[in-house]
Amino acid sequence: ASERIADFFEKCKTDPSYWIKISNGGLQRIYERYTWKIYAEKLMTLSGVYGFWKYVSKLERLETRRYLEMFYTLKYRDLVKTVPLAVEESANGIEEKSIE
Repeated sequence: ASERIADFFEKCKTDPSYWIKISNGGLQRIYERYTWKIYAEKLMTLSGVYGFWKYVSKLERLETRRYLEMFYTLKYRDLVKTVPLAVEESANGIEEKSIE
């Protein structure tokens, strides 16, 4: 991977138009896929799906809370236990684990 990065920088150094080509390609992908219009359309679609799901299932707030608590109990809690704690070095050089 480092060799590919080095080759890229060398190519940009010898041919400045190469960087412009790469940059323009990146900007084009951004304009095609990550605009406010696209984001708003996806958001409206997802809110419509959520509204339809809520209408069809007729879940009340308490039932929704129980449903989410079930997922927390069955999956999320166990997944959180597998995440390593952050290790910080204190002023005296002793490593301390923190839960933040």
